[in-house]
Amino acid sequence: MTKVLILGSAPYAIEAAGWPVGLFDHVVAIHDAWSIREDWTHMIHRRDFSVDRRPVLLEGDQKVVTEAEFSPVQTLYGGAPYTGEGMAFVAGYWALAALMPSQIYYFGCDMIDLGAGRTQGHEDQLGEAGRPHGMGENTAAKARRLEYFAAQETCGIGNLSPYRSALPYQRVTLEGLDRLRPASVSPRDAEPARLHEQRCGYPAALGCGPSGAGREMADIDAAWLRCFEPRVAAVA
Repeated sequence: MTKVLILGSAPYAIEAAGWPVGLFDHVVAIHDAWSIREDWTHMIHRRDFSVDRRPVLLEGDQKVVTEAEFSPVQTLYGGAPYTGEGMAFVAGYWALAALMPSQIYYFGCDMIDLGAGRTQGHEDQLGEAGRPHGMGENTAAKARRLEYFAAQETCGIGNLSPYRSALPYQRVTLEGLDRLRPASVSPRDAEPARLHEQRCGYPAALGCGPSGAGREMADIDAAWLRCFEPRVAAVA
């Protein structure tokens, strides 16, 4: 089984620095999180991420992943308005396509709204509107959509955070990594959401473009959430 850790930079993410080496086959660090563990394998960032905060020297098989690599993956899975523009989801889809994992684990990516335009664990630079990319998205719906596509590849997604988190994935512990399984959701479950996306086409941006785009996206998000009802996250 191929295990992938997606590491964000929420304040508590520094706890991952003390984890044993070898728990994961790949460590995908979002933006600044590469500085937390020396054994990171991939650092993923947007083009507007400050150059002086990027790693200078790469060791061994370490790679930097940019929009040149992850944008085509977003398109492959339907486009950024549907996949979600937050880096946690960008990294998730990219890892699913590029690393072919059996299990994906998130840590430090809780995406909790702290008010005043701030979000804990939202690893993003400010976009043109002066807010982080992906702010205003339905986090739970985007997370469930990713979980569906992962399940179709027999990949489970877990949340290693012991804290309050907007990611609805199954809670797991380091001791229970091997117990994570793919979600039990079928193409038939997802058919209403996918058909709705096909009817809408590719909106220019979340909530933008035609006057009804925001309402359509809300309906699509609701359809993705219904795919997983009445599932409730458990502790592995």
